[in-house]
Amino acid sequence: MAILGNIRKRSGLAVIFVGVAIFAFVLGDIGKSTLRNDVNVGEVAGETITYKDFEKKVEENVVFAKQSAKKDNLSSEEIFSVRQNTWTQVLNELIMAKQYEELGLSISEDEMTDLVQGNNPHRFIVQNFTDPQTGTFNRETLLNFLQTLDQREPDVKAQVENLFKYIKDDRLQQKYNSLVSKAYYMPKALLQKDDQLKNVKVTFRAVAQNFNMISDSLAKITDKDYEAYYAKNKPAFEQSESRDIDYVVFDVLPSTEDRSRLLKEMGELYTEFGSANDVPSFVNFSSDDRYDSSFKKKGSLPISLDSIMFNSPIGTVTGPVVENEMIYIARLMDIQTRPDSLKASHILISYDGAFNAESKLTKDQAKKIADSIYTALRGDKKKFEDLAAKYSKDPSVGTNKGDLGWFADGNMVYPFNKAVLLANTGDITRAESQFGFHIINVTGKTKAIQKIRVAIVNRAITPSTKTLQSVYSIASTFAGSNRTIESFNKAVVDQGLNKRTKEYMGPLDQGLPGMETSRELVRWAYNPEAKVGDISDAKEFENKFVVAALTKIRTKGIPKLEEIKSTIEAAVKKEKKLDLIAEKITALKASNLSELAHSLNARVDTLRDITFYSYNLPGFGREPNAIGSVFALNRNEISKPLKGTNYVFVVQVDNFSDAPAKSDYSMERMQMENNFQARATSTLSRALEKLANVEDNRVSFY
Repeated sequence: MAILGNIRKRSGLAVIFVGVAIFAFVLGDIGKSTLRNDVNVGEVAGETITYKDFEKKVEENVVFAKQSAKKDNLSSEEIFSVRQNTWTQVLNELIMAKQYEELGLSISEDEMTDLVQGNNPHRFIVQNFTDPQTGTFNRETLLNFLQTLDQREPDVKAQVENLFKYIKDDRLQQKYNSLVSKAYYMPKALLQKDDQLKNVKVTFRAVAQNFNMISDSLAKITDKDYEAYYAKNKPAFEQSESRDIDYVVFDVLPSTEDRSRLLKEMGELYTEFGSANDVPSFVNFSSDDRYDSSFKKKGSLPISLDSIMFNSPIGTVTGPVVENEMIYIARLMDIQTRPDSLKASHILISYDGAFNAESKLTKDQAKKIADSIYTALRGDKKKFEDLAAKYSKDPSVGTNKGDLGWFADGNMVYPFNKAVLLANTGDITRAESQFGFHIINVTGKTKAIQKIRVAIVNRAITPSTKTLQSVYSIASTFAGSNRTIESFNKAVVDQGLNKRTKEYMGPLDQGLPGMETSRELVRWAYNPEAKVGDISDAKEFENKFVVAALTKIRTKGIPKLEEIKSTIEAAVKKEKKLDLIAEKITALKASNLSELAHSLNARVDTLRDITFYSYNLPGFGREPNAIGSVFALNRNEISKPLKGTNYVFVVQVDNFSDAPAKSDYSMERMQMENNFQARATSTLSRALEKLANVEDNRVSFY
């Protein structure tokens, strides 16, 4: 109702926007048709993924997602997630299909039959044919289902077909993973070496100097320093495609005039409300929310209405009152003393044509059965559970034997709720609803309390068309007047606006934080013709207008030095300082560690029981380069300056302890094989995807 209200209130602007949108759409398609026709959604190992094929797969998965979630519609976030998962699915299918073909992997008909109905069926089969009450796999149900599959509805057949496909794909993947993981071999010599690296311990003395001991003024970095650092660390700079944007948000909020206008409208409705004859129709026509006929207990109405309605006579009309950006008027329709909660068991006899029913009974046949059960139970209520188990069509009867437990007054369908309410605890009563005929055993009621039925007309305080146009005009003027980064930033300061930043925005990001429908801004930033310095037009997202500036474009791969120079400056400066410290130490030509420590005004530290696999050096933190270099020294040998992560070390080895003698490495072999298999399974798909040269063009379509 709120959405309809917004459309109603903005109908004039909507016509203008629709007209402009259609015009823009036609022009846009003329300009972009060549691009769209030439670009597929993606390419994997030379095989194209067309928009048509991909969208068909997305639609299929949306249907399955709705069925799984038991929803008629999915939210935009859920559809986005389905599309993402579909892409992963399509990639995996194409990549693995080529792998299976090259290796000759397949699933025979006999193997598939065994996976579905053999002695050890696939886990997907077990999951779908396990009795929820006993938790055991029901083979008889499976076989009966398969025998009658040809008679099932098309949707069921499609689901089963997909289930069989998932089983086949899963088994092929298992075979492939097994081939890869079983290819691992660890020779005994390497096991022995690994054991030594884990268990040989070194004790050494060290003199260390932290890079911060050199001031920034002494560490003058040159282009040559940048180039050397860049060349040495080039693989570490590999990046994904991303964009940076600055943006300002113009919120469309109700104006004082909007509030006054809506209060006036509600005041006029208040006058009509008191004399309205058909109150439900009046509410349904005038309110954002439909008429609610249920009885409410104290504390369940908006605070501004609750105390008034519970202390007034029937017919009282109050309002307009404002609460949480809503305006209310209310009319007291009825006052009753009713229990807040009810308890009952029921037997449902459905018939062909009843809501959500799977029954071959006619309505007359169902009524006769219901009447017979009602008569039988009036004579002996002890038969209730047995009769429920035998006749009831309520899906929950298998677990609750018809017992619905406690439920709030008004939570059941009206005829059922009314029948329980009017009967006494212990009575057998009956009712007819859209689901069929109910035979009811009323088993409990809480103490009766005062409840009221209130007709409420509510309206959300929303911006008017005039306000929307005004904010749009401001945002459009800002965008049109500031077409460069410099003018954009100046206008932000001059107008006191809040500039926000979105860094590393990927092509598949949903949009901006807190704006669920802002995907269009991502597509704008990834337009093939976009360049740094571009300013967007005013884009509308969820009662907001956004104007953005594209400030950085990162391409996939290793960036040029110029692109990351500012990013690596601190690391290059640290490297320079470490080099200066190493040069200083070399120039001192100290003959031993004590002499060196004295010259540097430092100390000699002793570090004990360090292994090659040690993660940290006590007192110095993570220093893998230093640890590795120590194990390359001989006993009593004094090292040259060793550049580490944050320190330059000069060390002298005092002692290496021997690893314990060992002849059996079976445990180590098993651990390393398990580690490899786990890593192979978890990283295999990423490795294959990288080799497949995947081209992802989804941002051009979604």
